[in-house]
Amino acid sequence: MFQKIIACIFGGLLLGVLGIFLATAFAASNKGGAIGAISFLIFFGIAILISISSENGAKAWRRILITSSIISFLLPISAIIYSFSFMATKIDRSDEFAGAQAVGAAIGGSLVTGLYSIFGFFLGVVFLIIGLLIGREKTIVYINK
Repeated sequence: MFQKIIACIFGGLLLGVLGIFLATAFAASNKGGAIGAISFLIFFGIAILISISSENGAKAWRRILITSSIISFLLPISAIIYSFSFMATKIDRSDEFAGAQAVGAAIGGSLVTGLYSIFGFFLGVVFLIIGLLIGREKTIVYINK
């Protein structure tokens, strides 16, 4: 039971922080802080549900880490959506330098997407490998005589 509580708290913090990155990238508006706080609570609640429904602490960590790897692999997609929504909402088309603003937003969006891609890929691989190695069922070997 104690292991499930530890998995709930620390795994919830892990999922919550990844959820903040994922959800605030979807919100290119001024309400990004409120969306980040709500998404943290939602992902923390998901971690609570995962650890309550698991059989033991190792299974809870396994499920939380695999969920974290899925969220990490989704980070580049959220960065692409953020770049497009930023370009659609923040560029003033009536301005004299609207083309330069669009090019600057495209270059910045490409850099952010590349950074999120590298960060999300390596973090997702680490979480997936650790998640697949923790909480496995013990193998039973039968020897025929």
